[in-house]
Amino acid sequence: MKLKLIEPLKELFKDEVRKIGRDLGMPEEILQRQPFPGPGLAVRILGEVTPERLVILRECDDIVVNEIKNAGLYKKNLAVVRGAAASHDCRSDGRYANLCLHVRGACSSL
Repeated sequence: MKLKLIEPLKELFKDEVRKIGRDLGMPEEILQRQPFPGPGLAVRILGEVTPERLVILRECDDIVVNEIKNAGLYKKNLAVVRGAAASHDCRSDGRYANLCLHVRGACSSL
């Protein structure tokens, strides 16, 4: 079996990687996955990565991805950054700590 290793794919942009994937016959649901295959969601958690925070972030990520799909933007060159962090606030009855999610989207081309 004669195979040729193509390197370095890490130097390519995600639209270039997707084109190669299409040329290789990979399914669109894999090529269009958000977030783009990489380090995963854990790197988007500020502070300690706990099972509870991962569950929360996965649930939030599912909501964001579904909204993107419903808006017809899932197959566009859309980069969506999601992250979870602790948030603190004071009210008349005390201090509260909560988790918050931030979402930022950018289209490189439509």
